[in-house]
Amino acid sequence: MIGQLDPIRDNGNKDFDGMLAADRSGAVPDVSAAADRFLEEQLFEEDLRAMLTIMRPNRRERLMGWSEYRTGGAHFRATISWDPSLEQTPADTRFEQRLDMQLAVPRLTDVLESILVGSVKNQDELQAAEEFEIYRGVVRELHRRLDEMQSCYE
Repeated sequence: MIGQLDPIRDNGNKDFDGMLAADRSGAVPDVSAAADRFLEEQLFEEDLRAMLTIMRPNRRERLMGWSEYRTGGAHFRATISWDPSLEQTPADTRFEQRLDMQLAVPRLTDVLESILVGSVKNQDELQAAEEFEIYRGVVRELHRRLDEMQSCYE
């Protein structure tokens, strides 16, 4: 009947694949072991690619010539990337221009502002004054920590 297969019959000492029945028993574990090894290698390579992506994010921007600054603490990592034209465009004020000459990240004030403003979890539930007081609290804490660090060197 069309669409049905005939049952596989033993061909004496050989099966349909031409392998001796005595040799056939060892073939299945070898194939299974090879498949397991292949799967482990694929998973390892996938994990390795994921780790490299975490360590070196923003591949597209790097290929476009962007600069980057990476830093981190005990439980976080931060990467800041910027277009080369940012360094070539003069800052708005003389103070910002001096900062750009002294710091590794251009327009660091703008960068910090963009990280800070909007980071409150429930900003839609707060009044603007409450939200911005939280931001000021972060800046005050940063100021306190800078004073503390400076005192270690004086």
